Amino acid sequence: MNRVEQALEKTKTLPAQTPVEVRKGFSIRRTKGGIPVGQLRYSAHPERDPETHPEWRRNERKAYTSQADWDREMEIIDEAGGGQLVFADALIKHWKKIVIQDPRWRPDPRWTVFGGFDHGRTNPTVLLRCYMDFAGTLYFCGEYYMPGQEVWQHAPALGEMPDIRKLSVTYADPTIFDTNMQQSNRNQPTAPGKHAERAKSINELYIEQGIELFAPFSGDRSDISFAERLGAHWSNLEEREPTVKIVCRDHAEKPVLGLHNWDCPNLLWELMRTRRVKLTAQQMLGRNASEAIVDKDNHARDAMKYIIMSHPEPAGKSKEQEVMEAIRPLVEAGDYTSANVRRLQMMAQAPIRPARLGRRRR
Repeated sequence: MNRVEQALEKTKTLPAQTPVEVRKGFSIRRTKGGIPVGQLRYSAHPERDPETHPEWRRNERKAYTSQADWDREMEIIDEAGGGQLVFADALIKHWKKIVIQDPRWRPDPRWTVFGGFDHGRTNPTVLLRCYMDFAGTLYFCGEYYMPGQEVWQHAPALGEMPDIRKLSVTYADPTIFDTNMQQSNRNQPTAPGKHAERAKSINELYIEQGIELFAPFSGDRSDISFAERLGAHWSNLEEREPTVKIVCRDHAEKPVLGLHNWDCPNLLWELMRTRRVKLTAQQMLGRNASEAIVDKDNHARDAMKYIIMSHPEPAGKSKEQEVMEAIRPLVEAGDYTSANVRRLQMMAQAPIRPARLGRRRR
């Protein structure tokens, strides 16, 4: 009888779900229904055994933004992470890399600009502005955050946001395009003898106020998927730069309402408070129940999700920009003849790419 057969026989005499080790990293247990289940961990691989090769575990752990993420996936601890902060570990540990606090910092005017929008009435209405550099890194820089107001009150403040006319696209919650309820953008009763306005979508009300920005977000709306995607942007930061950064000169411990031209304090506040759902005893019996995110303080986070989950393409440099960067050292050295020759050579090698124009907004 081999070791697997011996372990299977032993499980018949033990309480349900009691594991029996076959070899290091591999065990077998039986369910309440008597079905045998094998569990294979990374330590079964000789080159990944933490006792003989601790460097593998140390290096692999860098790819996970929290200990709970590692425990769930690699240590197979299903209940790990219940109630745990999702993004705070990465933010606190790598604050200086992720958060830009220099008051003089401004995005390159040539970068592509995206928006993320989440409308609320009692809850905050949020517009986030995000810049993408030529390497594909996203910079969240600028937000509007205001609860308890109507469309006609939000619109003037949104119109004052810097670079709002540069937004190539603004991804919004698709529910604001529904027209299944009666709404009005006027703060006045209907005049006698005048018919009530037809049902309009929230997006139509914004258009009437001159804010024609929004496109329905059609990607994955799962908070779990978003947490994984943002975690990938912030993984292994000991050896690289983050590919998502947040501009915030003055981090606050509570919401800071209003328009923030070049900062995102409320986005940072929400990310620092994002938690996983606490597990009940019943949930612990189900796999991955602890991955769910608490549905609270998530309005700026949703606006960020619409941008990150939309897979925006890198802005890309124009041919003229590539040429100017290539000849800059020659110009700075005063060798204008060589610079001009190099410029002509590069311009002749490939056609000039036409500039991409976003839809002009009203």
